[in-house]
Amino acid sequence: MNKTQKKHLDLQWQILIGITAGLLLGLAVNRTAGPGVSSGWLYVLKTAFRYGGDIFIRLLRMTIVPLVFASIFMSIVSLGNIRELRRIGAATVTYYLVTTALAVMLGIFLVNVIHPGRGIDPETIARLDMPAGTPAAGVEEGEGGKSSLLIVVDTLVGMIPDNPFEAMARADILQIIFFTILFAVVAALLGKEADSLVGVIRSLDAIMNRIIHLIMRIAPYCIFFLVTALMMDLGFSALTALFKYAFTVMLGLMIHGFVTLPLLVLLAGRYNPVRLFMSMLPAVLTAWSTASSVVTLPLTMECVENRAGVDRKISTFVLPLGATVNMDGTALYESVAVIFIAELLGIPLGIGTQLIIFLTATLAAIGAAAIPGAGLVTMSIVLTAAGVPLEGIGLILAIDRILDQFRTAVNVWGDAAGAVIVGRMEGNTNHK
Repeated sequence: MNKTQKKHLDLQWQILIGITAGLLLGLAVNRTAGPGVSSGWLYVLKTAFRYGGDIFIRLLRMTIVPLVFASIFMSIVSLGNIRELRRIGAATVTYYLVTTALAVMLGIFLVNVIHPGRGIDPETIARLDMPAGTPAAGVEEGEGGKSSLLIVVDTLVGMIPDNPFEAMARADILQIIFFTILFAVVAALLGKEADSLVGVIRSLDAIMNRIIHLIMRIAPYCIFFLVTALMMDLGFSALTALFKYAFTVMLGLMIHGFVTLPLLVLLAGRYNPVRLFMSMLPAVLTAWSTASSVVTLPLTMECVENRAGVDRKISTFVLPLGATVNMDGTALYESVAVIFIAELLGIPLGIGTQLIIFLTATLAAIGAAAIPGAGLVTMSIVLTAAGVPLEGIGLILAIDRILDQFRTAVNVWGDAAGAVIVGRMEGNTNHK
């Protein structure tokens, strides 16, 4: 084992130790002082830990826009021809659609077998004192009234930025990807006339990658702060009341993450899935901690390229796109949640309605923002399509943050699997 491999191995265990210590400390404080510590030295400690975690998230967010722009630009410029870009794009989109559809089908199957909404005492739900109603973002954007076709049209049209600099300021990744691809294609067509600009962006790409290396050094400590502060507030009280629902979602995520995706990696990517998972562990654990695919993107790219050995021209295209449209975990969760809410409210859902849920959840997950809690906003689309009251979202808010962490980890793991599979389809030979 060389020094580089040892450093990477040490990092993943350091992050795991940080998460474990954060879980134990946060739960211990929650158990001792109760949720929502609001005074005394424990409050000071929780606030300090939150700032420590926030510093890490801000550092990662700081790198996202320049990293995505520079990496995608260099990936396209380094391609032999534009036809190769079309092949990579078609393979990537196909993979993301197929895995999202598989995740939704699995969620619908499990929720119909387990029936988590049956046998729950209504008084138990009432005691959770959960807020009812659609999240504010969903109301403001009118998400609930969108049809499946409108979701697709809005997503495609919305990819074109009115102002690319404004898109970068907002960190709108889909718009940045669209502009960067167009910008890079024209630069490649210009050839020597764009050489000076290509040199500048190549330097930017190298600088951003070095910054990511530096940020990874503090990741274990900041993740410890992040998890501790989160567990101080949450505890296990929410999970116990809705255990059957949480179990159904978690079972689906585990099957998709440890059966479906590894089989695809093994058969389509011809890559050892255990080796790939261990290579991706720092990114997966970071995704679990932050509940954001986009925030984790710099680490995902680092792990896929330097640990899994995927060609950079593949990873820099597949991963930024995947961080915004590949939401396997979110799609599975939404299909389970909608049917669970319908069961709690006593609303029967026939095969036709569940087919609508399948189609809508697949499309809505693609349009979900890669930020914590975004699945709650797009879920209003699925609820409306299935004829279930939007107020039902309030029934699952108590445990959404915990489940969000796990489904984000699956999303990032799915992105990595996609990079390996698309790389193999394109004849990438860096990974064995």
